Amino acid sequence: MNGISASTETQQKQKRCTIMAEIQQVEDSLKDSLHRVQVIERKLETRLLTSESRERLERELELVKEVLKKNQEQLLYLRKQNTKSFMVAAAIAFACFLVYGLYLLVTNTR
Repeated sequence: MNGISASTETQQKQKRCTIMAEIQQVEDSLKDSLHRVQVIERKLETRLLTSESRERLERELELVKEVLKKNQEQLLYLRKQNTKSFMVAAAIAFACFLVYGLYLLVTNTR
């Protein structure tokens, strides 16, 4: 029973995660992936690798580059979502000031 409630609680925490937190997570993942690409490329530059280890590193490099590309696409999507959220918040703030201004015009009869 505790396992079920713990997984449900974890899912709820993930849903409450803000867009900015998700952006930070993806940026951290991108940084790690870029570092991993650099490390693999440096290893591939050495001439002391066997053909088997070179092929394994090349496959790993391809996989890391795929992850890197997916993370970049996700980061672009999240930034668009963040912009949309900001636009909605700005529109709501503008509407509140507009309503308040109209209220002042209507009630201020001197």
